[in-house]
Amino acid sequence: MFKPRPVEARTPDERDSAESLAQTLPPLVLAAEHLVNAFDMGVHGRRRAGTGEDFWQFKRYGPDDSTTSIDWRQSAKREHVYIRQKEQETAETVWIWRDEARTMAYGSETNGPSKLSRATVLSLALALSLSKSGEKFGLLGQEEKASTGPASFNRLVDRIVKMQTPSLRELTSANRLSNKSTIVLISDFLHELPEITETVRHFVNLGCNGYLLHIADPAEVDLPFQGRTRFLSMAAEDSLTLGRVEAVREEYQSLFEAHRAAIMSLTENVSWDYDFHLTDEAAGNAFARLYEALNIRGATK
Repeated sequence: MFKPRPVEARTPDERDSAESLAQTLPPLVLAAEHLVNAFDMGVHGRRRAGTGEDFWQFKRYGPDDSTTSIDWRQSAKREHVYIRQKEQETAETVWIWRDEARTMAYGSETNGPSKLSRATVLSLALALSLSKSGEKFGLLGQEEKASTGPASFNRLVDRIVKMQTPSLRELTSANRLSNKSTIVLISDFLHELPEITETVRHFVNLGCNGYLLHIADPAEVDLPFQGRTRFLSMAAEDSLTLGRVEAVREEYQSLFEAHRAAIMSLTENVSWDYDFHLTDEAAGNAFARLYEALNIRGATK
């Protein structure tokens, strides 16, 4: 299992990033709370028959149904015999990972969100919604066991600030997960496709379900710049100067779309979910799709 490094053990650049995140985290937590509270937590439940404790519906008795499930009181009120079905009970655990690669710090708009801040808000909103619904969650790559409740959410917030998030490649060392785990990876996925494939396949081989939330800045998709432009690498000290950006725009957009299509194809091949989200869109849209895909139980009253 990946052993996270504390803030003190990080490089100067990593410490600066961690300190910056610590300063901005309180408003991000507040934004996550507003996001969850604005979303109707009560209308989406796991509406499937199963062996849980919560009543779902009465169903007319059929030849394949057990006689022990017959509800005689309800049947006495009706013309036919009915059984009582209960809502399916699941024991899934959701493991959350949000990429902290240097490229995630990018934001093209001065007052707009960076990819990292958007990924953090969505991670916190997901954890909070799982906490409210009584389901287990945890940060992927951390040593703590998954748990639920307000204390677990507060601990997750603390871990985001104090511990370094493992890289995409380091996630392959996480191997103590149950086959009922769901993996949520939130990233700009500006990684080589073989690296993404290796990580996804690792969790598939463990029997995990998964959801890839692909976050991008609009400028990364459209390349809207004009004329002579200097591009500084966020992953290294390199830079690239183009005399006429518009001359390469079409080729760049084709390459970006091909990379996105390849990631989408990967998830389809392993029956994982995939969503693409631009930072100039409402965070609530991405959260709603994530919430629906994970089929989170409505909040307990």
